[in-house]
Amino acid sequence: MVIDTVVLEKGLNVEFMKALDELHNKPWMKELEALFLPTRSVASQEKYGFFGDLPAIKEWIGPKTAGSLKDYDFTIKNKDWYNAVELDRNELEDDQTGLLKAKVEAVVQSLGTWKYDLLTSLIMNATTGLAYDSQPFFSDIVAGVRLNDNLLAGTGITLAQLQTDLGSVRAAMMKFQSDTGKKLGITPDTIVCAPELEVLMLQAVYSNLPGVAGEQIHNPLSRWIKAVMPLPDLTDPNDWYALCTTFVLKPFVFQERKAPTPVLDDSEVKKTRKLIFSGEMRGNAGYGLPQLAVKVVNT
Repeated sequence: MVIDTVVLEKGLNVEFMKALDELHNKPWMKELEALFLPTRSVASQEKYGFFGDLPAIKEWIGPKTAGSLKDYDFTIKNKDWYNAVELDRNELEDDQTGLLKAKVEAVVQSLGTWKYDLLTSLIMNATTGLAYDSQPFFSDIVAGVRLNDNLLAGTGITLAQLQTDLGSVRAAMMKFQSDTGKKLGITPDTIVCAPELEVLMLQAVYSNLPGVAGEQIHNPLSRWIKAVMPLPDLTDPNDWYALCTTFVLKPFVFQERKAPTPVLDDSEVKKTRKLIFSGEMRGNAGYGLPQLAVKVVNT
């Protein structure tokens, strides 16, 4: 049987795009993408110096004035990425359509994992990785234009301690300022933690609070926090992160140069009986506004 690779590629591409649409509609993917500012790249890298320019409302008395802030030289360089699976000609000849569909979906599913990996890498390196102002994204050094301490000490990981710290973090973030000293009124709505802390964190956010006489008191944290997101590769089970996703900018940037694209390579099929189906993309991720994130360290 001769494999019509043109017809095969069209069919695989349809399945790829269908699975990609389904992936973006999954609730966990929406929570993940809410942490990123999506940007379209048109070059090998993009500059994000404008992060330091958050204008404040002023009373209009006399001529208008605009801030003249530092032009930060903060760039994110694009990289090439791919994931691939092997297709056997025998599978195609035997019309194993269910197996082929599963392989295509596996390639697409890895795109979600890829964003998780990018986010995990950014978070795990954020005490040394630099933000737009040339200071570590998470830093307790308040100097120069960095007016906010977003590297905070926690009191512990008991249920009561987590609830206390969540309230303290919310209060601290509400006082975070722009580079010009304007309070931004930011509040956290997403918690990121290691899997070991997920259950306790869910209890801290959504369980009712015990009253003095044993009655159940409504937990206000359940109104503020919309998502608790465990990242499997976070190595410290005690530290956690509070993030704001409702601001016009985001804690992180997802820069897309080339959208995920299906590619079928049949160049070796006559020699090895194998075809390679892959998803290719070009882009990268980087740090957004540090005012939108807090790391809580528990020793």
